Amino acid sequence: MVDHKFYKNYGPFKIQEILDKINCDYAGNTKAIIQDISPIELASKKHITFFNNKKYLNIFEKSNAGVFIVQKEYAVNNSKNYIITDNPYYTFAEIAKIFYPDSVYPNYNFSPKEILKPNHNEITLSVNAYVHKTAKLGKDTVVGANSIIGPNVKIGKNCKIGDNVSIYFANIEDNVVISSGTKVGSDGFGFAIKNNKFLKIPQVGRVIIKKNVEIGANCCIDRGSAGDTIINENCMLDNMVHIAHNVELGENCILAAQIGISGSTKIGNNVTLGGQVGIAGHVKIGNKVTIAAKSGVIGNINDNMVFGGYPAQPIKKWHRETIYLRNQLKKNEK
Repeated sequence: MVDHKFYKNYGPFKIQEILDKINCDYAGNTKAIIQDISPIELASKKHITFFNNKKYLNIFEKSNAGVFIVQKEYAVNNSKNYIITDNPYYTFAEIAKIFYPDSVYPNYNFSPKEILKPNHNEITLSVNAYVHKTAKLGKDTVVGANSIIGPNVKIGKNCKIGDNVSIYFANIEDNVVISSGTKVGSDGFGFAIKNNKFLKIPQVGRVIIKKNVEIGANCCIDRGSAGDTIINENCMLDNMVHIAHNVELGENCILAAQIGISGSTKIGNNVTLGGQVGIAGHVKIGNKVTIAAKSGVIGNINDNMVFGGYPAQPIKKWHRETIYLRNQLKKNEK
């Protein structure tokens, strides 16, 4: 759900007010009033959401959203309200901008009057560190030189924030270490395309980092688009890891350097990813999974598996195929 500490909601809107600003058909109750946007799995009667990925068909059919943005073929339940469009993702972006026009490109311009001035010795701010006065920092937290903590960010106790770190739109729990150069809460890479026109999707989610997480240098953790990006307890991230919007990382995960995880991927507990692993969007990876370095994951992986290669597959099968191909090449060379 959208955290209104970070984003101003200009709603609620009558459905007709929304329809007047977009070029779409409508089926359902024309007196509906919508208070907010929402991801489909969290939507209630007060929310508008969209559906355009068959992976989420079961969730779509069970969702209680007040209005669904869908293609015509899915507007079949007479008890539900539908905005009908050829491009639900693009239409959702248009509507998100109606509710949250200020979120398309956030304000990064803050005056000296907005700087937090600590009146106690429980936190340590290094030279040129900028902490917004609305941010909340816990006891024994240290912020390194030239780092920026944005408005309404919450950081727990005994956290160590390195030099040249920026943190926006985030809630961080106790005992978290964030190394130099890392960016938390940056824009997710969300663009809808229609007739060669790119429309930036407002990113109105947060980054949630649970206790005892350690994040290496020069990582980038994007905030969620409508929901949150979540890193659960005891995760260890090496340098130069990219976590995209709405990714959820389970507990006790280990990520080696230069990993890229695409949007809306869900990773279970006790997962180990080797260096330079790439994971496609909307993938589910189970518990106790190990993925070898440089692998490319394009589909779901069940619990207790060891995968490798591109496309990633059970590692013994990958090794057998590699040996077979090597032997075939040797035969051809002869």
